[in-house]
Amino acid sequence: MRVITALFVVGLAGWITWPPAPARGGDDGDATAATKEFEIRGDRALLGGQPVELWGLRAGNALMSRAVTERHVNALDTMVAHGINLIGVYLQGSNGGWPDPEAGKNGYTPDGHLKGDVAERLEWLIREADRRGMVVMVGLFSPRKDQEFGDEAAVRRAVEETARFLHGRKLKNVFVDLMHEYDHERIDLDLFREPGGERKKAQLTEWFRAHAPDIEAGVCPTYRSGTADLYPGMQVRLIQKEAEIPNEGFVVNVEMQRHDPYDDEGVYQAEEFAIMRGYFEAYRDAPNAALLFHSAYCQGITGKSGTGPHPEMGGSGRAEDDRGMRFYFEWVRDNIGRYEYPNHVEAATELSGRPG
Repeated sequence: MRVITALFVVGLAGWITWPPAPARGGDDGDATAATKEFEIRGDRALLGGQPVELWGLRAGNALMSRAVTERHVNALDTMVAHGINLIGVYLQGSNGGWPDPEAGKNGYTPDGHLKGDVAERLEWLIREADRRGMVVMVGLFSPRKDQEFGDEAAVRRAVEETARFLHGRKLKNVFVDLMHEYDHERIDLDLFREPGGERKKAQLTEWFRAHAPDIEAGVCPTYRSGTADLYPGMQVRLIQKEAEIPNEGFVVNVEMQRHDPYDDEGVYQAEEFAIMRGYFEAYRDAPNAALLFHSAYCQGITGKSGTGPHPEMGGSGRAEDDRGMRFYFEWVRDNIGRYEYPNHVEAATELSGRPG
């Protein structure tokens, strides 16, 4: 019986994709294989040296538990089959929605150490994304969790430890949002608020880049707060919601304007589909920009359905028993094409047969 059990366990180990066990803070001497490298040249994105067009999904609470991360890993194949090749996650969890907006996981201790279990889940998701030729946006801080740091020294430690982890584990298919919604009214720490935002954002970026010089970093300003989306040392230009798409730089809208309520996630009013299609078309027509679709359905924890957050595309979004974001997945597939790294295979090519 012991022999049979041992063989069964070994068999499972070879079958199940399991998250690796990274060293805390990274290990520059580690022999772990490097992922493909994301980079920005001029105002275009490249992955593994190849130009890529990015279509994304905001999954702010994807790291809250192993089970939730596993659901996101299992959903990646459906994403790329529909043309989605960018997923955004946060180490300090985002708005948890209904019933508890504060339900998101904090991936840092009060003194700024990156929690080991969260780091493992992050690496697991990043490496699974890399296997599919995908990019991961890694967000560090959020307005709902900055209060849990003891002081500014803890913030610096968190920035540097995260940078060492990503660099040391050779997780290169990423870019980072150092502080999401900079200058939000909910923020407590002075480092994340105006005045002096330009200098403070540059400082955050310097702390990060000192330990991860090969990873692009930016800071996302709160929409309509008055704080700028440009600052010295920025590598990726981050915006949110309905901010206008700048003409200069490579721009990522890390949080599309949400149109489903947190207390009725994945259900939309009829007129909102046309509004959202307008967002999609604007980003399709902007060669220097990428969009992360944002919904309560994908980000909210628990929700009315009792099963959030949902990385699965779900239903049409037109009724309580048909909650979902399928319309976004299908729009990308039908208008951009399914994704085979490094290209999207357009619907017309699918119908006529691939050349060669």
